Amino acid sequence: LSIMLSLAVAIDSASQLNSRKLMQSALDSASLSGAKAFASGTHTDEEVNAIVANAFRSNMLTGRSDLTCGAPTTGLDDETGDVSVSAKCSFPAMLGGSLTRDTIDISVSSTAGSARTKVDVAMVLDVSRSMHGTRLEALKTAAKDAAETMVTARAAGDIRVSAVSYGTAVNAGKYGRYAWGEDIDLDDEGLWWMPGCVSERVGDGAWDDRAPGEGAWVTQAQTCPGSQILPLTSDLDAFDANIDGLRAAGSTAGHLGIAWAWYLISPNWSDIWPAASKPRADDEADVVKVVIVMTDGAFNMSYHSPYGSSRVQAEKLCEEMRNKGIIIYSVAFNAPADGQETLKTCAGYPTRYFEASTDTELASAYENIALLLTSLRLVR
Repeated sequence: LSIMLSLAVAIDSASQLNSRKLMQSALDSASLSGAKAFASGTHTDEEVNAIVANAFRSNMLTGRSDLTCGAPTTGLDDETGDVSVSAKCSFPAMLGGSLTRDTIDISVSSTAGSARTKVDVAMVLDVSRSMHGTRLEALKTAAKDAAETMVTARAAGDIRVSAVSYGTAVNAGKYGRYAWGEDIDLDDEGLWWMPGCVSERVGDGAWDDRAPGEGAWVTQAQTCPGSQILPLTSDLDAFDANIDGLRAAGSTAGHLGIAWAWYLISPNWSDIWPAASKPRADDEADVVKVVIVMTDGAFNMSYHSPYGSSRVQAEKLCEEMRNKGIIIYSVAFNAPADGQETLKTCAGYPTRYFEASTDTELASAYENIALLLTSLRLVR
């Protein structure tokens, strides 16, 4: 009898351990699903609770059939964004009803939460002539999908995206004309079509994000892409329209794209951008500023030789941005060694640099970056 009892206890202990692992995995997945829904701001508390319950039930279907589980209990924390979940299941004991208790109960808990950060993102997109054809179409798809992943992951307005395409120069539209010192009315919508081809900023403001002014005017370029910069927005239709308008032509002045990405997310330029596009303060709590730079070539076009080549200027600007806390990701899309090294230096950290040699790898790189910026954390 004692041998039978010992064997039953051992079997029940093993079953309890395995069941707990199964339950914990199922509950962790459910709490993460709930945290994602809670962070989006588009679900009621009741809907989040239902999402958690359905996820837990679905995850448990692949487990042992003799486990009986009640509905999980869910708690939502409005301040932290955390979703706490607990669940209780039971299974029949080996000798239930005779020498041991009838059932063995198992309780597990899990807490997940969103990063709850607000993110301003500037995408720097290479539209030089080498991007013509399938490469540009792949870039358009990757950029639009990543923007959708980011913008829809949080409450409306928490994540905003902007875009600056570069070829021989950057087309800043009416903002470029203001930045090189023309006296224009920035609220005049009739100016939207005017080309604002810009080259480097010269003077004391060459390497920082101060607002345009004395010692910080940009200079004009003769040609630039037809696609204009897009200030920060959470309007995916506006973002997609800008991306769909990209056309490939010209050389590769990557440093100009990087510079204007900084201006797009800099609070020093708040008086220039539209009200909905004003960058958040650098020292605002839980705010992250991000620049995503891509190229398929080597930076080869610059205008003012005393400031160095396009690569030299790009690396200098990236260093200054990182020193101010801006996170830089970079993506080399079939780029030569020189272009790869520039992007590695710009990112500053190996984990923020991606290489892609196919359309699928490009899409994966952008999606991975988007997921990193919207990542959920498992708190337990």
